[in-house]
Amino acid sequence: MNSNLMKMYGLERSFLMTTIVLAAALAWTPAHSAPAGAGTPRIHDVLVIEKKGRLMAFMSLEEAFTPKLFEIIHSGVTTRFTFEIALMRGRTLIYDSAVKKQTLVHQVKYDTLKKAYTFSAQNGTDERTQKVTKNRAEMVDWMSGVNGHAVMQVRDLEPGDGYYLQVRAKLNSVNFAFPFNYMLGFLDQKTPWASSLPFNAGGM
Repeated sequence: MNSNLMKMYGLERSFLMTTIVLAAALAWTPAHSAPAGAGTPRIHDVLVIEKKGRLMAFMSLEEAFTPKLFEIIHSGVTTRFTFEIALMRGRTLIYDSAVKKQTLVHQVKYDTLKKAYTFSAQNGTDERTQKVTKNRAEMVDWMSGVNGHAVMQVRDLEPGDGYYLQVRAKLNSVNFAFPFNYMLGFLDQKTPWASSLPFNAGGM
């Protein structure tokens, strides 16, 4: 009987401690998020150019790195930005259609012993690159910028049709384990869609 009471007491105490930790984390988060007046994360400068017969996309993610995000990265938590890219065909009187959709993932992991950032980029399951730096500004550039992502072959575009690129980013799209999924869930957000200037197969 005493043994059962002790087990029940231990479970109640564990549950109470977990509740207190979560409540403290949630109460502490707003005060340490981005400073008042800080910008909202957004995709900027979406550009499409032709190079060697391919459509190449360029863009940048702005206002994503806050002091709180740097704190989380430096604690060793893997942080991921997922860029959703859609090549759109403009149509008259009806909705524009998506010709091709792609996902580009940028991820960073900080090594607290080596004080180095390991960055990786993955285009679906086809291409994967990885590089390491100790320079924080360089890591931010790698995570925030898309510089020459191959979208499609120009020959596959329909002559005379108008196209544009739509992009948005999902920030910190990592499936955190309990209780971090509650503590860090506020970081999981998406930017609004951003669009390039229109273009066609004849020129960009």
